[in-house]
Amino acid sequence: MENLDLQYLCTVIGNLSGVPIRLYAGKTLKFSYSFVKLPKDPVELYMEDIWTIHESVGYFVTKIFNYYGIINSGPHKIIIGPTRQTGNTDQELRELAFQLDIAQEDTNDFVVGMKSIIRMPLESIMQILCTMNYVLNGEKLSL
Repeated sequence: MENLDLQYLCTVIGNLSGVPIRLYAGKTLKFSYSFVKLPKDPVELYMEDIWTIHESVGYFVTKIFNYYGIINSGPHKIIIGPTRQTGNTDQELRELAFQLDIAQEDTNDFVVGMKSIIRMPLESIMQILCTMNYVLNGEKLSL
């Protein structure tokens, strides 16, 4: 797996899922891919919690029920999300924009962008994670 192109893998998964995906080496962002352009990445609010997840496959659910899937492989961490099964309310997204310190003139773009991220059940994200884990870590997992 040493020659595996992680950026390519992330791009393909991002294209298939319609959900933002990021690749970290250590705590340094190496690559991110998303159909949606947001003024700020909402994952920033949750990185402290996400860094504590060390299992090969994990996930983090926010207070407003957005979730992020995590793959750990050697020095790399891949984070996919946010997504959720049902849409966020405008108010939830405006509060999230406020927490991210997004400028008021960019808040509507943030809300529209977040609403355009593909929604999917956590089980679907977990299936993606299990597949990626097999490719990256050679470990077969099931839900």
